[in-house]
Amino acid sequence: MLERTTESGLHETEGESAADPTAARLAALGVALDPEIDYRLSTVFPKLEGWGVKGAIKRKAKLIKQIEPHLKEMLHPGEEVLFVSKGVQYSFAEQYFMGLWAATINQTVFVLTNLRLLMLRTRSNGRPKETFWTLYYNQIQKFKGGWTGMLELKLRDGRKLKFSGFPKLDRKTMPQVFEQTLEGYRTQGFDPQVSQSLENLCSGCFTVVPKQQFDCEDCGVSFWRPRDVALRSLFIPSWGDIVMKHYTIAVVELIGAAIAWFIAFSMIFKFVRNGDPVALIVAAVVLFFTHVVDAMVTYHVAGKGLHPRSRRASDA
Repeated sequence: MLERTTESGLHETEGESAADPTAARLAALGVALDPEIDYRLSTVFPKLEGWGVKGAIKRKAKLIKQIEPHLKEMLHPGEEVLFVSKGVQYSFAEQYFMGLWAATINQTVFVLTNLRLLMLRTRSNGRPKETFWTLYYNQIQKFKGGWTGMLELKLRDGRKLKFSGFPKLDRKTMPQVFEQTLEGYRTQGFDPQVSQSLENLCSGCFTVVPKQQFDCEDCGVSFWRPRDVALRSLFIPSWGDIVMKHYTIAVVELIGAAIAWFIAFSMIFKFVRNGDPVALIVAAVVLFFTHVVDAMVTYHVAGKGLHPRSRRASDA
């Protein structure tokens, strides 16, 4: 594939000449993407004119710039970026027990390429954290993009993923790019082998860490087992979230735990003084939800991806 770099820093392939309207529009806005990454600009930025489009282009470019250092290491030779957007992974259990706070730990950037879907867990501003996944299109059994903006994926191994919170323009465009890419993928008949549909990527070298493994054989990074993270939350609520670097959630949980401990011990003292069995039941229920339920939710969260507990051997 013939490639060249424009004066604005945009990466062009054969067929994307200097007259390409998307490249020209980005240059006019002063947007320069990394020339080492192959972007299909016409689908990454599908709309160039209209009310609010200028701001939308700049916001997406800002998002892309934050993940580009990771993309340069994640992408394979010849892999082309077709679409980038950011949404929020939906989980009923997390939404029920954590409420709106669940959204703070489930911010996810989607990168659709001609080969696979890459997912990067990020902060609200789009800055990547340390949890990443790769999903080959042959592992998508069913794709559904609803009018409400909810994106649903049913994977070959039975797992179901739901995402929402995408920008309005992306909600309209993303399903089209997804469907076109899936169709082209099926035509090629590419069927790579995997250990699970949604593969975990190492946060150190971005190679696949197979299912039920918690050490990267390539770079030496080790990851927390969900069981170990949950046991820490069972002992002290919020400890597991600190391990996963969910610091905001950890502070909220610790404050809630302090209030729960005060209530529980007040009930225990009441039982000791008055022998009221109801007070003891209340204390037991409060401690159960404070420790056991928190550990269960923590286990669920930790099991969705990898959370590093050590650095690469080369960095040690």
